[in-house]
Amino acid sequence: MVGLGVGVGTGALGSVIGKLTTLLGDEYTMLKRVRKDIAFLQRELRRMQILVDTLADMEELDELAKDWKGNMRDLSYDMEECIDRFMLRLGNGDARPRFVKKTARRLKTLFERHGIGSQIKDLKARVAEEGERRQRLKLDDYIVNQSRPVVIDPRLAAFHGVAKGLVAIDGRRDKVISWLMEESKELKVVAIVGGGGLGKTTLAMEIYRKIGGDYQCRASVSVSRTLDLEKLLKDVLSQIDEAEFSKCQSERWEKDQLIRHIQLILTEKRYFLVIDDLWKVQDWEFIKAAFPDNYNGSRIIATTRIANVARSCCSNSSGQLYQMLPLNDFDSRRLFFKRIFDSESLCPSQLEKVSARILKKCGGMPLAIITIASLLANKPPSAAEWERLQDSIGAGLSYDSDDGGKGMAHILLLSYWDLPHHLKTCLLYLCIYPEDAKISCEELKWKWIAEGFITSNQGNLYQEAVSCFNELVNRSMIQIVDVDSFEEKYCQVHDMVLDLIISRSAEENFATVLNGVCNSLPTKIRRLSLQSSGLEQKVAIQAITRSKLHVRSLNVFGETKEIPPLVDFLSLRVFDISEDYFLKRSEGYFSWENKHIRNIGSFHQLRYLRMHGLRITELPADIGKLQNLETLELRSNYCFPFKLPSTIARLGKLVRLFINNIKFVFSADMFGSMRALEEVSDICNVDNPEKFLEELGHLTKLRKISMSSWMQPGDLECYRERLESSLNKLGKCSLQYLRTNGDMGNIIFRDPCCTFPHLQHLKLENTMEKVPKGMASLTNLLKLEIEVKLFDEEGLHILMGMPSLAYLRLTVGVPGIMSPMIVSSNGFKLLEVFHFRFRILPGKVGIEFAAGAMPALRRLHLFWHAFYIAWMSSDSAGMGIQHLSSLAQLQVETWCASATLEEVEALEGPIEKAVTLHPNRQTLQFHLHREYEGWMYKDEEERSRGRRSATLVEIAQEQEDQVI
Repeated sequence: MVGLGVGVGTGALGSVIGKLTTLLGDEYTMLKRVRKDIAFLQRELRRMQILVDTLADMEELDELAKDWKGNMRDLSYDMEECIDRFMLRLGNGDARPRFVKKTARRLKTLFERHGIGSQIKDLKARVAEEGERRQRLKLDDYIVNQSRPVVIDPRLAAFHGVAKGLVAIDGRRDKVISWLMEESKELKVVAIVGGGGLGKTTLAMEIYRKIGGDYQCRASVSVSRTLDLEKLLKDVLSQIDEAEFSKCQSERWEKDQLIRHIQLILTEKRYFLVIDDLWKVQDWEFIKAAFPDNYNGSRIIATTRIANVARSCCSNSSGQLYQMLPLNDFDSRRLFFKRIFDSESLCPSQLEKVSARILKKCGGMPLAIITIASLLANKPPSAAEWERLQDSIGAGLSYDSDDGGKGMAHILLLSYWDLPHHLKTCLLYLCIYPEDAKISCEELKWKWIAEGFITSNQGNLYQEAVSCFNELVNRSMIQIVDVDSFEEKYCQVHDMVLDLIISRSAEENFATVLNGVCNSLPTKIRRLSLQSSGLEQKVAIQAITRSKLHVRSLNVFGETKEIPPLVDFLSLRVFDISEDYFLKRSEGYFSWENKHIRNIGSFHQLRYLRMHGLRITELPADIGKLQNLETLELRSNYCFPFKLPSTIARLGKLVRLFINNIKFVFSADMFGSMRALEEVSDICNVDNPEKFLEELGHLTKLRKISMSSWMQPGDLECYRERLESSLNKLGKCSLQYLRTNGDMGNIIFRDPCCTFPHLQHLKLENTMEKVPKGMASLTNLLKLEIEVKLFDEEGLHILMGMPSLAYLRLTVGVPGIMSPMIVSSNGFKLLEVFHFRFRILPGKVGIEFAAGAMPALRRLHLFWHAFYIAWMSSDSAGMGIQHLSSLAQLQVETWCASATLEEVEALEGPIEKAVTLHPNRQTLQFHLHREYEGWMYKDEEERSRGRRSATLVEIAQEQEDQVI
């Protein structure tokens, strides 16, 4: 819906008109003079609304029109702040009629005491003044955009699957791989250099996926413009040695310690690294110091846009530089038409000539081609429409003549202007996140809702937010981080898109980003993102303090040296603060404590509150005053367990409650006042479990619940009937997602007749004895994650009988029978992703795929322990993988600790043979990876010597116990 919410160009105009209409309703008895002023404001703003919407979507405005639009935007924000304060004083922010109907005398006193009457009079004068200016401007065109529900464009799955082969990857990839695979034992660095949007990262990561498994250690990290060396080193360490990374976190290693440990781990290893997006020669000097030249044939790929940086990376004798060039005409056409028509050969004849002209202007840049193609995919395939877009692109986008990518920026700007106004607003909001940040998709949607960007005729704001998100993905303005994860958990924006939205946001005074770049600060800060602790922060804190009545969003990422006093932020809608507790804090840096949030109850307009990893141990009791709060997300450190006050029961509008490592002091009828709850997550510490389970059944709107183990199995049995009753009530209402442990799962699903008709995602953590019989009734389940000790034919048939299952992550201890269980064509009809993991208990490979099995499966991930699965019979022909007709991606991980090379090869050999027999062998992405290859024995004789074998078995067992 257009014009009813908050927008980047329209400010809060739509929201203000709605609130004025509410105040003029029959249930409100106003002072006659004030009612007349409010009626005037409503009438005048309605007249201006279409014009404001029109100007907000116009690409070019003269200075007078731009100034008028900016004044109206700021005026709308000021008006909403005034109305919100008025409603708050009438009745705790709800504007409840019983506070208004009593007497006009109370209203008169209220207006005089707080000066609200005079503020409305001033606003009336400002509106009249802008109305007169509007007449002089003579802008009366209008644009009407209607929202519609959308889903993720199904063509994108094919696009992402083929793009790696369509941006000239094959030849480029093979060329770079040939350099990397040269016989030299010296550390070799290959630098890939080219402008933004040419596909450097795509090429580097394709090489990483192709050959990374051949190395003992591998890692891929992104540097970005501002190097955070400690974060980068931790990222590397987490990928090459998880145990050492955990030790680093708990002991808070400094940079020197991180470098020493990384060097120690890699000294005897053959490693492969991707260092993406280098910007400075000095950054490379710092980074390379951590990685030893151990003459084991190790390799590094570095990507950069800057030639001097690339040359610095290749300064040693074995270094080589790969210049990234634009796509040729043939590959450009294939990429372009695949995105639009889902095939490179389906372009209508009437579009051939205009498409050639468009591609010429794209200059062979993959990002430009994808962006333009995404734009055209949403338009009718008419020559006139394509001609209009072609005329608007400009002179061309060749990097030889593009002056650093300005033409590319023009293409992105073109896509930006093509967005409906509400999508422009949602997109610009992503500028609050740091560069290269992985952004939670769910967090982003709920922040949009809290800010007032999302409106809906039907009242389902979340579904409207999902549609907005999917539309931005379809238009390639947002990138899903892992398209193979079956659900969108994290997203990112391309660097060039981020540059664009930061620039547009500053121009519209939409959000203020402090990221180390010194910029002038606006008079009134509306939304603030603190991303750095540089010198500009002190000036910014003063500006924030002056603007505290106007700040609507405050986001703090990482360390900061100081914060403004957190009181009287009367317009604040979103408050998001997080820090890494284990990060060694520099001298003079600020640490969040209880005292800093003691006035949080004064944030009367707050809708979204998120606090992660702070040294805060409890929330103040006056959090119960936040009557508009919709999301409360608290993730504490184990060093500072959180205490949650019982006053949260007053949060009647709360929709999402996330609490981790927090003492949940459960009071009587707590959930009775929180009937709006739709998501409850990470409940693990309840002081009154019986009452909690009883109250849980009253949350009839609950869609998602996550409960960790907060009772012993014996205690669970005591509360069995209450648990079953409550969850069955929820299941029959609206429960779509359930995450719990195996003990609870055994109770919930022991009954074959249990019913959860709406359940779509079930995650059962910790090992269960076997697949519960009650799971056979989950006919609508789409995604299942389960760990069982014993997996037998009965368990297999229960899973095969789930008609809707599309994603299965199955971890088993020991097969139920000695011969492999056969997966036939009778089940798993819709299964697309299968993760099959063996624990270290003895047994053969437990599953074999028959002809016709899993006809929709596109991704298979296998994990097993070679020492305990001593062999795989050759007649199984690699588990029958060649029968999986739709398979596009196969990943096999082998735990090599304590096994011999012969045992490892006995597992991998039949799989490799099956791949050569697969009908999709030419396009199948096949990856073999060995874990703990350094602990593998050359042969049985080496293993039999001394006590080393037993030691390694104990180590492997200890590692696996930690996983379990």
